[in-house]
Amino acid sequence: MIGRLMSLVWAELTLLRRSPLAVVNALLLPLALGVGWLLLAESTGKGTDGDTTAMQLLMLLSFTPYAGVTTALAARRADLVLKRMRTTALPPLAVISGLAAPYAVLTAGQIAVLTALHPPPRWWPLLVTTAAGTVLAVALAFATAAFTPVPELAQLTTTPGVLAFFGGGMWLLHTGDASWPMRAVPGVPVAELARAAWQDGTPIWPALSATALLTTAAVALAVRAFRWEPRR
Repeated sequence: MIGRLMSLVWAELTLLRRSPLAVVNALLLPLALGVGWLLLAESTGKGTDGDTTAMQLLMLLSFTPYAGVTTALAARRADLVLKRMRTTALPPLAVISGLAAPYAVLTAGQIAVLTALHPPPRWWPLLVTTAAGTVLAVALAFATAAFTPVPELAQLTTTPGVLAFFGGGMWLLHTGDASWPMRAVPGVPVAELARAAWQDGTPIWPALSATALLTTAAVALAVRAFRWEPRR
């Protein structure tokens, strides 16, 4: 099964590499926005340190694992690829992992590049944040893909999720501290976790718990609404 799973991951990477639009949206655009945010923070003296890292991560999560996976799922379903995958020896969870893995790897590589330009004092909270945020973004992508009949509509259906990530981060930066109601917006707990890489002694459990609850809710919605083939 491992061999089949790796073949699926490689096939998805090949399809991603052959699509110029996907390369721009999932790779180049998030990096450009991340570097631009860093330059803006340094020039204005605002939003530095943990705030910069938080917004960079939210940009990556919005475009790479969230919008990227949503678009890929809609395209594979429209081409009946998902339907054929479900009839193979791979279980559904392995198929899901194989489709999402390339985008998760891209996210890890992108955040590594951006944080190398602006390294945090503590690395382990950032690793936890990247992993938890990627899982949340992929779960939201499957939930969003359930309402995305064709890949051309992905830019429309992912807009609320992108705003929830980016707007949540801006909300936290504006208020300074997060309350439990605020953590219902995906960008807030992810940004809170990212800031912990710069703030020694900051507890991560409230934000991590909120991220886990949001992921669970997104998975439950995806399980209920997701379809492996186009609706007739």
